[in-house]
Amino acid sequence: MAAPSISTSAPQVDLLDPRQIKALQREAASGSPQALRTAAQQFEAILLTQLLQQMHKPIMPGGMFDTAEAQQWNSIVDQRMGVHMAQQGGIGLADAVLRQIQGGRAAFAGSQDAAAGAVK
Repeated sequence: MAAPSISTSAPQVDLLDPRQIKALQREAASGSPQALRTAAQQFEAILLTQLLQQMHKPIMPGGMFDTAEAQQWNSIVDQRMGVHMAQQGGIGLADAVLRQIQGGRAAFAGSQDAAAGAVK
């Protein structure tokens, strides 16, 4: 099975692979717009995975589907489903995070320009 990718224009990033996440962190720190979008979608995927895992918790422990194997399987499915949902637009959290990052970067750039103008 191919690793889930976030965008068709960027190389595939498996949001569950720690090595690829480290590379994404380095790229996002450089300010790459695609890396920032991917990082925002990764955040949304993690949140969606957490929500799905909470929904899979049994209401009454000890039932037929409350086994270690079922819990492990549900965990894997929840992770992949969270990534897939984030790729497809999710709940809009990635877009909100990206707007926040871009707004913060614009405000920071504006404050640096104002400081440079005051020095002259």
